[in-house]
Amino acid sequence: MRYDCDYKSSGFITKRGNTIARKVLFKAISNIASTATYGHQNHINDWYQKKKQSSMSKGTKKIAIGAMSRLLRTMHYRVLNNQLYDYDTASKR
Repeated sequence: MRYDCDYKSSGFITKRGNTIARKVLFKAISNIASTATYGHQNHINDWYQKKKQSSMSKGTKKIAIGAMSRLLRTMHYRVLNNQLYDYDTASKR
């Protein structure tokens, strides 16, 4: 599983899939971004904030969709390997 910020997706944003699941993931990303101000760190928020600061032309929604993809990949990896989330190991990769 790659956690680096240089990951480039070959796809594009679509509206396929479960509508409710997409809404839940979008809310999860907004909650992750808002709780970072209280000191709750994770690599998804680090990536989100970095993209938000580096690109003024991209919309916040596009960056949130990218963060949703990153969250799904992280959750999938953690479930398959039966691992708990650890910020130190996730941010080093």
